[in-house]
Amino acid sequence: MQAVIVNFFKQRLQPPGIKYKYNYSIEQYRGLCAILVLLTHAVGDPKLLVNNFSWPLFMQYMGAGYLSVMVFFCMSGYVIGITSSTGFSIKSYLKKRALRLYPIYIISIIICIVVAGKVSLPVLLGNLLFLQNGLSYYHFKIPVLVNYATWSLNYEVLYYLLFIPLMIYKPRLWKVLLAMFIMSVVSIPITEPFYFMGGYLNGFYFWLLGLILSWNLISKQPDAPKNIVPFISILFLHLSLNHLGIGQIVLHTLGIYTHSNLNWIFDLPFCLMVMSTLTGTDNRLLRYNKLITYALPAGVFIYLIITNRIFEDTRWVMCLIYWLLSLLFYFETRISMFIMNRFTGIGKISYGLYILHVPMALLIKKYIVIHNQLAEVTLKYLLWLILTFSLAYWLEIHFQPAVRRYFTKNEKDTRLLQNPAA
Repeated sequence: MQAVIVNFFKQRLQPPGIKYKYNYSIEQYRGLCAILVLLTHAVGDPKLLVNNFSWPLFMQYMGAGYLSVMVFFCMSGYVIGITSSTGFSIKSYLKKRALRLYPIYIISIIICIVVAGKVSLPVLLGNLLFLQNGLSYYHFKIPVLVNYATWSLNYEVLYYLLFIPLMIYKPRLWKVLLAMFIMSVVSIPITEPFYFMGGYLNGFYFWLLGLILSWNLISKQPDAPKNIVPFISILFLHLSLNHLGIGQIVLHTLGIYTHSNLNWIFDLPFCLMVMSTLTGTDNRLLRYNKLITYALPAGVFIYLIITNRIFEDTRWVMCLIYWLLSLLFYFETRISMFIMNRFTGIGKISYGLYILHVPMALLIKKYIVIHNQLAEVTLKYLLWLILTFSLAYWLEIHFQPAVRRYFTKNEKDTRLLQNPAA
């Protein structure tokens, strides 16, 4: 066991040089995460579509925005890893990333401009260059242009850029993790102008986890059975952990109050479990990790029950219900597979849904006025879902691929000239 762990950390970060097949499970869970983000904003932000209205309190725990974004980071690192080979070209890599991000993002920016009415040039350019930041860079701040969901793209683009030196220098894993750990410890007591550093580091742990899984750095047992995804069980655990915030609870229990968010330490085991399950990676350590992930909330609930606090907050009650449901459905697979297959199509348009859902909601709110509240809530939310899904589908399935084909046409023609048999 010790030798396995030592060998894991001594490995270099480099692609294994193997081809991968399309992973439906990854696409399906990506679709689920997109829906959980939409629910977070649709229910948790009462002014998104309608003023002077709010959903029942328990419904505000139906989404899971933060943890879903962390899973997105994992999946991003995984996809970048499986699509990058040893013949790495920085120019080609950056072009592919730009063609994936920009076509739909520019459409969302146009909608945001319509919603805002007036936009300053620095804010527009800053958002076009993915420099928008919720936390200032040492007193330098570029506000998010209307679409507050795009804060994560600022992180995503940074991780894309950090991938370049990893591909070029192929450092050993322990060196990268040691450097990140030292920076994480240093970032705990930092003052406000440097808060952004901790956020970038926290997200990069998840992105790097996806990359590690894609490059087969985690050893697999040759005779290990393929993991069956208990989709419903994982969904309920996802919801429970998102709202529980174990890291902050632990710190507050110890009397430690810091702006640095340490929830990521307790969210990493969940993301490792999800990604290893979706990719069919299995070994004894990963099974221990799954056990720990399901058991982590139990400590919090036992503490809340002993101190008679479990019913003092709807948050605790909803988290407990979700956790119990995750245990109840752990061995259920038939319904899970049926539901999971329904998310394949949503996964294919998940980026569009993520980028468009906020500006589309605000656009509807700005231009459609209905004086009856019941009719307003019903019609606006229905119209929002129809327009957001329809536009995301058209942009993801037709528009973005057409843009990609247009900008890569010359590359294909060049390859054909060099190799007519291709």
